[in-house]
Amino acid sequence: MSKRKITVISIVVAVVLAIAIACTAYCISTKQTPIEAVKTAFTSSDSQIIGKWESEKGQGISALVFYEDGTYDSYILTVNFSGEYTIKGNKLTLKNPKTNKEIVYKFSVNEKSLSLEVVEEDGKEPEQKDVSKYNRVDELHQKTFNDLIGDLAGDKNALNSNND
Repeated sequence: MSKRKITVISIVVAVVLAIAIACTAYCISTKQTPIEAVKTAFTSSDSQIIGKWESEKGQGISALVFYEDGTYDSYILTVNFSGEYTIKGNKLTLKNPKTNKEIVYKFSVNEKSLSLEVVEEDGKEPEQKDVSKYNRVDELHQKTFNDLIGDLAGDKNALNSNND
């Protein structure tokens, strides 16, 4: 083999090795698998997350709305919390400027579902890493506390009538 071919092969191997090392360092620093890193590199989660999301656990209990301007609204029943969000790789950071609270999620999103896993709260790793799942909706159906009590009373009455 000629000296020139050996030089070209050496350069190609060095470039491939440098890319592999850089990718490994990126995956370690963002705590992503290589598949997650490639997926986030080629899809924009920023635009995918924009919209209305309602908790899978129960319609009207919990919801999130993400806006194009980097702000969000979070609902628990009809109580609303607002703030700003940022996305870096597969990490979603929600900041509430009124309370100075910050929560970081590992997230995945597709057309119809959003999965959030808490990885950091106010700079600390949580004791329990909860995963919340949300469905994309066109309209929120937030319930009041009275609605929930009515639902529970209705469920209790339905159970009683089934037992008769």
